[in-house]
Amino acid sequence: MKVLILNYTDAGGGAAIAAFRLAKSLNEHGVKTTLGVVEKQTASNFVIAVPHTQNLKLVRYKTFAKNALKKILRKFFPHIAKIFLFNSTNTILHSTNKKSLVDVNWINNSDFDLVNLHWINNDMLSIKDISKIKKPLLWTMHDSWPCSGAEHYQNVLENDTRWKEGYYSTNKPLTTTGPDICKKVWNQKKKYLQNKKISFVCPSNWEKDVLKSSALFKNQTCYVVPNIIPSSIFFKKDKKNIRSLLDIPQNKKIIGFGASENISDLRNRKGSYYLLEALTKLKNNEKYFLVIFGNASDAFTSKVPLPFFASGYVSNPKILSLLYNSLDVFVSPSIIENLPTTCLESIFCGVPVAAFDVGGTSDIVVHKKTGYLATPYKSKELAEGIEWCILHKTLLSKNCLTKAKEDFGEDNIIKKMIDVYTNVLLS
Repeated sequence: MKVLILNYTDAGGGAAIAAFRLAKSLNEHGVKTTLGVVEKQTASNFVIAVPHTQNLKLVRYKTFAKNALKKILRKFFPHIAKIFLFNSTNTILHSTNKKSLVDVNWINNSDFDLVNLHWINNDMLSIKDISKIKKPLLWTMHDSWPCSGAEHYQNVLENDTRWKEGYYSTNKPLTTTGPDICKKVWNQKKKYLQNKKISFVCPSNWEKDVLKSSALFKNQTCYVVPNIIPSSIFFKKDKKNIRSLLDIPQNKKIIGFGASENISDLRNRKGSYYLLEALTKLKNNEKYFLVIFGNASDAFTSKVPLPFFASGYVSNPKILSLLYNSLDVFVSPSIIENLPTTCLESIFCGVPVAAFDVGGTSDIVVHKKTGYLATPYKSKELAEGIEWCILHKTLLSKNCLTKAKEDFGEDNIIKKMIDVYTNVLLS
């Protein structure tokens, strides 16, 4: 069996990390796997930069110019922008995938037995070109874009259900103005993909429910296989020594928060606004210290009401493991999640998680067993969850390690994935 995994890049965000870890582990388990990317960032020999149909530097320049023009219009000509530009309160990424950077003919002429799409946005593959893939096709959903319109996650703050009903002028959120790119992209998917044979893999049970509730792909085959966390890197270590190494206070309760996305935008999906609110509601907050890992600028850190250490973006997983192991509790205030990698990495290190009960988080965080699930967007309840996790951290830590081993062990996940590939090839 020869597998081609396609993802925009092989490092950086959660999908890239998941695709890389999967390809690496499959090769180690005897399945010849290639990770094809647009932008190669690692030196791994199983990763290749696939043939391009366009000049990547020129594409980047055009994208930069287009985004700059949009910013100018929104700032200086808001009335024009409201009419001619897509506007939504959903600040999560939107993708149209009108064009392809990858040559679909190269895919079809290759000797791979199966193609496994992962995160193929930023125009890696157009919707039309996906329909042209002749190989058996499996699509791993790192977010809800495959079965939605242009949006990568539903506008949960406005109870948007168009992905279930179909995209019509009559059910568009009132706050969405300008060209309805979500409707346009959804119609493209309906035209080119709805009747194509595609099997899906969802890392979480929640994402499977989203797919099976969608107007586009509710009748398609879907499997649930979690992402891989390497237990050789993420495991429980000596907290005291690590805090000494990182110059993190020994006499404080250490709270962690991080994301690969920009958490300086207080409206972002990772919920930094709700974190800041929760931190102000902690009792005796002089007892606490915050560890931040991610792209946080002064716009975010200046609002943190606790003493803190900000590591900036960390690409080395061994350093990430040290950061997790310095914590008493990890906080995930995201407004929506699939299967959050940060929460998985945290429980592998024996650190409980306080989180909003959103998306697939409950696959990882079992309330008062491996952490605390707060009612979505109630910051006071999240603060109570942080305090509860720290109070019960010894028992929760044991439960986290057990959960990680039993439900997310790498060997079991790879076996499931190989079974999925076999089913797709035989179907």
